[in-house]
Amino acid sequence: MKTIFAKMIVIAPRGAPLCAIAQGAAPFKSIVERALGVIATTAGSISMASLVATVPAQAASFTPFSFKTNVTASPIDDPTGNLLNDPTRDIRLDSVVFNGNTISNFEVVKQAKILQNDTYRLEDGSVLGVLHSGRGPNTPDDNLLREGPSKPNPTDQDIVDTLGNLNLNSILVTRENANKASIEVFFDNPVDTFLFWERGGTPGGAVAGDSDLLVEALDNNDTVIASYKILRQNYTKADYNISTQVIPVLNNGPFNLGSIGITLDGITTKRLRLTSSNNDGLLSDIPNDNGPDFKVVAAKAVKAVPEPTTIVGALVVGGLGAVLKRKRTVAG
Repeated sequence: MKTIFAKMIVIAPRGAPLCAIAQGAAPFKSIVERALGVIATTAGSISMASLVATVPAQAASFTPFSFKTNVTASPIDDPTGNLLNDPTRDIRLDSVVFNGNTISNFEVVKQAKILQNDTYRLEDGSVLGVLHSGRGPNTPDDNLLREGPSKPNPTDQDIVDTLGNLNLNSILVTRENANKASIEVFFDNPVDTFLFWERGGTPGGAVAGDSDLLVEALDNNDTVIASYKILRQNYTKADYNISTQVIPVLNNGPFNLGSIGITLDGITTKRLRLTSSNNDGLLSDIPNDNGPDFKVVAAKAVKAVPEPTTIVGALVVGGLGAVLKRKRTVAG
């Protein structure tokens, strides 16, 4: 500032009255005000950028895509040609192919939490939740890979054992006997791509999936950062078949399997909330999700996304650099 003031005194004509210098102070004041305005604006920008970076917002979204499922499964002699494999045995996920890319490294569910598991009563008086752990009837006798349990009223650990493997004949079953089921699943590493399979129509038929599922990505503050409702018509046929047993309440199949992928745009998460509602169809004001029976596997993020603290640090450093640069320009 001293340098600018000195230049302005030199520019003033010799012998000019003080009022002339005072008049010359107007541009000087303008320069100072503009400089301070730049600094204030930049500081304000840093503050706002920090706020945006640290406070989660639902700016993210899921983008759906279809993919091809590659599996290893036991062949079957099916004269009708409707069955693609033995639906009672292990079915190992080997890879998926989409957008010209083959993915064979997967993240499986490592933790789970049951949020809601509405109950219904059997004729014998026993009470069950709508969530069940299901598997192919002959998967325990197949040594291709492990599977989860076959039981109603699964615990958090049962859900991990059901979903936390690459056996596509080990699924979480939702019955149509009560309203709502909601769980959270957790992955060890940040991921941005999620692969779903849904037990759907009759083998040889056109139906791939017959139920709906709400998928929500959450951050560490329990905030929903993206959501997507998978509808039954969104699934495409995955080209394998399964039968499902839940001892002692269910043993049926075979079925087609439908598949769909959803990917987060620009962010990652370790946590999903999966919810189905009005599964018994008794509520007239919300859609009937019809008891989704599903498997979910995640793929590792294609590229790393900076942590919020890193983003804030970069914004602060960059913003302060801009302030200092502009201050030097004004002073010079």
